[in-house]
Amino acid sequence: MPGSKAYQRAESKKQVEIDRALRELVLGAQVPVEAGETAFYFMTRKGKLRRLELSPAQAKQLEDGELGVVERPEPAQIEHSLVPAAAAEQMYALSKKAVRFFNRKDDPVGFMNDEELKAQQASEAAGTAPELADEAEGGEAAEGAEGEGATEAEAAPESATAESSGQTPEGGSDIGG
Repeated sequence: MPGSKAYQRAESKKQVEIDRALRELVLGAQVPVEAGETAFYFMTRKGKLRRLELSPAQAKQLEDGELGVVERPEPAQIEHSLVPAAAAEQMYALSKKAVRFFNRKDDPVGFMNDEELKAQQASEAAGTAPELADEAEGGEAAEGAEGEGATEAEAAPESATAESSGQTPEGGSDIGG
């Protein structure tokens, strides 16, 4: 019965198994971050902006949907990693909220427009950003608009992302970036 200790134990065990499967998927498929000058922003489950400094090539791969930013559940915290599209799709099937940014063909995850990005940056700078509660697995209203990780995992390409996802790097411009 929902609410009983046995039900809670079963749910907890199920989540541990999902986390283990997600961690194995990420560790088996993650792509090393190529440090570069392109800042890519994504939202964690807790509603915090994180950024990755990526090479233009990796930023383009994110923009094109060839890579995704996903959570890597560790025992003490949640880290973020870049993975190929196939791994991001597998993770999305296991847990939609584990995928923080993925330019899926028909159902992109984690996109923010310029206004949303600037408003989030301003509220975090002012210390007024609300911490978002976890949502039920099936009912995320605006996937990726809410977050819950703890580290950097993605970065938006400077020119193409501004067009395709509305995200732009903080303090960056499309001029010589």
